[in-house]
Formats: sequence, C-alpha cells, structure tokens
Amino acid sequence: MLLAAAVAAGGSVRADAGGAAAAPAPKPPALRLVDDWGRSVALAGPPQRIVSMAPHATELLFAAGAGPRVVAVDRSSDFPAEVRALPRLAAHPRPDPERLLAMRPDLVVLWGAAVGRDLVDRLEGFGVRVFVSEPKGLDDVAGTLERFALLGDDPRRGRDEARSFRQAVAALRARHAAGALVPVFVQVWARPLITLSDRDSFADVLRTCGARNVFGAERMAAPQVGAEAVLRLAPRLVVAFGGERAEAARDTWTRLGLLAPDGPAGFVQLSGAIQRPTPRMLAPMKLLCEAVEATRSGLPPAAGR
Repeated sequence: MLLAAAVAAGGSVRADAGGAAAAPAPKPPALRLVDDWGRSVALAGPPQRIVSMAPHATELLFAAGAGPRVVAVDRSSDFPAEVRALPRLAAHPRPDPERLLAMRPDLVVLWGAAVGRDLVDRLEGFGVRVFVSEPKGLDDVAGTLERFALLGDDPRRGRDEARSFRQAVAALRARHAAGALVPVFVQVWARPLITLSDRDSFADVLRTCGARNVFGAERMAAPQVGAEAVLRLAPRLVVAFGGERAEAARDTWTRLGLLAPDGPAGFVQLSGAIQRPTPRMLAPMKLLCEAVEATRSGLPPAAGR
C-alpha cells in the first residue's frame, strides 16, 4: 500500500521587478508510505539521506532508483557494486542508534525480522523516519519496489522494475505451480543441520515452482533438524545454497544414500541470491523451478548455480 499526496504551496508572496505578485515557490510534495509493519511513514519530500540496514533493502532501493540517496549500509550489503564505497554499519546483534544518528539520515530502512519496536520508537524519538521492510513473499518484492520508487528522482524506474518482476513470477507460476507437488529438503547450513520452514519467505518460492517443503510445518522459520528425520521424510530433491557449503551437502547426502545414483533424490545447487527478496532472485529461481520440473518428470535435475 502506498499513498502520495501533493502539499499545497505556501509561504510568502514575492513581487517581481514590475511590481506584480509572483507565484509562491512550490514546496516539495509530501510522501506517505505504509511499511511492512503497517506503519504510516510520513516524509516532507523525497529523503536526501537514506541509511539501509538490510541487504535486501539496499538492493531494492538501488533497483527502484533511490540508490544515489543511500549514504550508508549495513555490513552485509554487497550489491550493487556502488555500495562498497559507502560507510558500513553493524546491524547485528542490533543496530547502534548512535552510529545511525551520526549519519544524519532523514530515513532509515530496517529489517523487521531483526529489530524490535523499541529501536524504531527510539530513532523516531530523535526525529528520524523509519521504514520497516519485511517481505513475506514474492508479491511483496514488487510492492516494495513501487514504494521505494517514490524515494528516487524518477518513480517510473521502480514501477517498471516492479512490473517486470511480477510478470516474470507470473510466468514461472503458470508454468510450474499447477503440477503435482515435489517434496524437497532445503539445506541452509550443515553443522548444525539447518533448514527452512514455511514461516520463511522462501516458502513462496517453493510454491511458485511446484515444490513442497518436507519441513514446512515446523514452528521456527529456520529449524535445526537431524539427518535421520530428513531420510525418513524422503525428499525427492535436495536444495542447497552457495559454493563449498553446497558441495559439502552433496557429499553428505550421497554418502547417506539419499542422492542418486544409489538414492531416490536429485540435487540442485543455487546462488545465495535466491534467499534475498530482490529482482536478482529470479535467475536462480528459474533454475530451481526447472530442477523441480525435471524431478517431477523423473529426470535428473541440472546442477544449478
């Protein structure tokens, strides 16, 4: 949801050289955004100094055209390349309000899953506007792009990005989501063995590709599980992220007899970009959907990347 309203021009009326009254100088239009906590965020106009404290938010701000107004980012923000030249602030275990205020921001973007309302209230108590970003699914990515589009010089850029993202997701859903659901195991970490449940936003990616998470019903978003439980639930596809971690996962499940050629399951390795709710997730998401489709058809999935 978003609202943008123009504020009527005000201030004193000046006379021109001929004595005629000149029109008052217009004020910048006011902006009113609704963040992912349902909070109304009122701005006097497009912010000039934005601090982004979440990697996905940083990427979305740049994709929407507001990148030139970002003056600092969290230490995990690594895309696009321009962010490497910006000051970096610690976001974990929680952002330091004093470091944030030292950047003189007029808007701070926080990740809702990593902060509490007390930090938001404290920053706003110092007069800093806070936007809480916490995308729950793929549709929220496009919605955030549309809202962030209002923070840049040309809102059309973010709107175009949002439209392209929606179209790409719709195409994947139309092609893959309607088939029989393929049971998959998602490995995030090896020691301890960490997976994802349907409480994580990655659940929408799996649904779009026609997959069913074998640990989807777990209460925690990223639960620790045992290898025996994975084998008992008999996934037909193992999904792993990154380079060395993914190779280690492949070796482990092959040794335990889950993966082909001795076991029933396929394996796909994906870029970590698929875990960030941004337009960059589309490329690895397409690979995942193709791996799910191949598994459904009884073919070995591509290795992925």
